[in-house]
Amino acid sequence: MKFFAALPLFAILASCSSSETEGNSASGVTQPPKAAVFGGAYTDVEIEVDYQGGAEPYTGAAGTKVSDLWSVTRTNLGRIFPDKNVSVPSDLTQMQKIDVSGELFTSDALLGIAKKHRDKAPTASKATYYVVFVNGYFQDENGKNDAVLGVSLGTTGVLAMFKPVIASSGLPAFPSVERFVEQSTLVHEIGHAIGLVDNGVSMVANHKDATHGAHCTNTKCVMYWENEGVSATREFAKQLLLTGNVVLFKEDCLADVDAARKK
Repeated sequence: MKFFAALPLFAILASCSSSETEGNSASGVTQPPKAAVFGGAYTDVEIEVDYQGGAEPYTGAAGTKVSDLWSVTRTNLGRIFPDKNVSVPSDLTQMQKIDVSGELFTSDALLGIAKKHRDKAPTASKATYYVVFVNGYFQDENGKNDAVLGVSLGTTGVLAMFKPVIASSGLPAFPSVERFVEQSTLVHEIGHAIGLVDNGVSMVANHKDATHGAHCTNTKCVMYWENEGVSATREFAKQLLLTGNVVLFKEDCLADVDAARKK
């Protein structure tokens, strides 16, 4: 099995599922160890985004506080990697539509998509992460899982976003909330991909929720396990809409990445 961290839409009884494996051969590239990316040898961090037809990522302005929706991901990566050149797309012209069929996607199928379509492999100085938006649902060992917003596939640097689930999180009373649900989900999955919480990046102080795997005990942090659920993720989205404060990682997770950069 492949390690994956998943964001389920209804998380009262749900949590991320995980099992450890490298998975680099299946994804077609050799991803650097998570903690190594914080070192001085890496000068650049780049996010590559592909999407299936009908699963186009949300782009453009959202609410009155955010003129570029993808600045949410860009700002969070900039806080994690302030000493590196961070490249995150802003609109569909900087992303690629790919030919993908089907509406059920296993972890192996997602790695197969990455192996075929991932264009930007990591180098000795650049860390890359591949994000694919699919017009369908995650398929786990129990079959179709229509509660999963996104997954991060272990040590592969491959992330997947499930557009129908994300789109269903909208609220008429809060226009654009589903746009921020999408960005919050992506930030959460990037958190797993870079090694949070205690999943490749060491902790300065213990804040790992051992019951729920690689998640933070801080209820206000994007890496808190219940922030996988629609109500909690919507609360993140509402705050983004109202305040424009887009740094979603909180003190303990930020302390971990700050310490990792100094090693």
